[in-house]
Amino acid sequence: MEKQLPWTTLWVDSIDRRDWIERVKQIFDLPGVEELRVNKDNGEVRVNYDPSQVTMFQLSAHLRAAGL
Repeated sequence: MEKQLPWTTLWVDSIDRRDWIERVKQIFDLPGVEELRVNKDNGEVRVNYDPSQVTMFQLSAHLRAAGL
């Protein structure tokens, strides 16, 4: 049986930037990030991740450090 990994939801404040979706994809190109789902209309970013490799706090910190 495959282990179910958790999802977390983060929000991008700067959705007025043309490149925000590409930047999100780059930011979350991390070990432990399994899947991203981005809602371009409201800035919602859903991240499926392995908590043994990356924490929810680290995901949020990466997003904020990028200025998004």
